[in-house]
Amino acid sequence: MLSVTADPSFAAYYQGFESLGASCEFGLLQRHFGAEPLALLRWSAIDAQGLIHSLSNRFADVVDIANLSLIHGPNDEWDVRTPHFSQHLYVKRGTADAAELLRVTHRRIQFQRRAILETLEEAEKVLVYKEAQFRMTDAEIAQIFGLLRGFHADNVFLAVRLTGAGEEPGSVDEIEPGLWVGNVELDAKVVTRDTVPVASWHRICQTLRPV
Repeated sequence: MLSVTADPSFAAYYQGFESLGASCEFGLLQRHFGAEPLALLRWSAIDAQGLIHSLSNRFADVVDIANLSLIHGPNDEWDVRTPHFSQHLYVKRGTADAAELLRVTHRRIQFQRRAILETLEEAEKVLVYKEAQFRMTDAEIAQIFGLLRGFHADNVFLAVRLTGAGEEPGSVDEIEPGLWVGNVELDAKVVTRDTVPVASWHRICQTLRPV
């Protein structure tokens, strides 16, 4: 599936995007090109309503460590669960003390929260949300866009859906200034680095931010 060369010259380019979920797919795309932003939602599972709640309260739910808990994630690794999303930690179960891991994770999430709020308030990046098993409605897209514009009037939102009948993977349209809707194909039930539809994503991203 990885039909586009992992050209490291695109690393800085892909740093100019911020994943808002719903899964790790866009984070894996960034990794393919050598971009490794420490973004709050890069390795998260979050549905559209979870994103709406998080944006509405400025991610305040993650401030109190009492709202965080460790849960079993894929590959025998830990996830941390928050009220509106979970984040994959890439830490094998049994290799770290759970209480200490939660404390370290909480501190890191505070840094990531401050960073994403700064990004939103300064309109620094293209903000990306792609449905996976979590579908999103037109009304949810509009609501997310409105919340993002509430942080800064110049925020750009890319909402990406799974390709439907008659749609071309990698196509993208500007619905209104700053709001783009694209689509990519679903290649596997569980996205891995080798199944991300890189060609479609790359086409979309180059449309929004021409090299």
